[in-house]
Amino acid sequence: MKITSQNFYAVIMAGGTGSRLWPVSRKEKPKQFQKFTSFSRTMIQETYTRTAKAVPPENIFVSTVEEYRDLALAQLPDLKKDQLIIEPVPRGTAPAMSLIASRIKKINPQAVVATIPSDHAIRNAEEFVSSIKAALETVEKHPDKLATVGINPTSPDTNLGYIKMGKEFSNSNKKRIFYVDSFVEKPDKKKAEEYFASWEYLWNGGYFIFAARTFLNWVKKFTPEIYSVINDQRTKNSIFLEKYKKLENIPVEPAIVEKLPPENRLVVPSELQWSDVGNWGTLFDFFKDSLESEMIVKGNHIDVGSKNCLIYSEDKLVATIGLKNTIIVETDDAILVANRNKVGEVKKIIDKLKAEGKHLYL
Repeated sequence: MKITSQNFYAVIMAGGTGSRLWPVSRKEKPKQFQKFTSFSRTMIQETYTRTAKAVPPENIFVSTVEEYRDLALAQLPDLKKDQLIIEPVPRGTAPAMSLIASRIKKINPQAVVATIPSDHAIRNAEEFVSSIKAALETVEKHPDKLATVGINPTSPDTNLGYIKMGKEFSNSNKKRIFYVDSFVEKPDKKKAEEYFASWEYLWNGGYFIFAARTFLNWVKKFTPEIYSVINDQRTKNSIFLEKYKKLENIPVEPAIVEKLPPENRLVVPSELQWSDVGNWGTLFDFFKDSLESEMIVKGNHIDVGSKNCLIYSEDKLVATIGLKNTIIVETDDAILVANRNKVGEVKKIIDKLKAEGKHLYL
């Protein structure tokens, strides 16, 4: 698909730690830098390849923290050092996206920016490209709008946020664009089933598209404390770092997006074959759907009579007998064995490791 505008930018968000995929995803090498969904490429490499079909490669940036600077450059050899946007410390997507808008606006005041999570799995890349381009083109024509990509749900998922669509706004790139009535955080089971049964609700995949200069105006209006810090980067690095550290750790949705009037918020409904790979259970579901198999295995494994299990082995042979709905993950220094329906609680293991001072395993 031909790229039409030099004003289009994409920033791959790669500063997270992905702790729910422990013990493979660790602080020193989190999930976006791991080969969870491919034998040949890491998740950030897959993301970059998709994104390069939607915007010019020279307009792709990576937002991360100092700790992952070298990893990002090593895994993305086409990326130049000045295409990194380094967040001083992790402070959530509101400060990170404010820093992004400030940096990109200095490069191109007419820039339209798409922020792209680095750790999603997508089977139909062409749909991703079409959806992102539709959002970019719409915001370029209507720079007072913020757009997002909403994913048509395939199940009543309680671990995801939802977007409620309003009336239709326009068409772009063969995509229908709608206003956003509201953003809904993770619902309970009953509400999720109601949303799934209604055409109005989409999954919120965390893709945001905006004009850089407009976004900075919103930052100034809704989060003046963030704007003050971001707008004062001329100070010495140490002073900027200390000010940035003091910022509240807050997602962009409650800080800015949800405060926008509905007429400024748009969504592109998309048929993405998508997973946020949020934990070992969602990784199992992603592969089960695509491979049509009851046993998802990576590594050395033999089995007698097990079903609906995921086995991930980095080195040792893993032998299983008669297991059901079980996750087994083996690394050189840790083994996770969990009920497939309880893997969302891996964060509790992380909290215990921290409480017991076992930081070598984080």
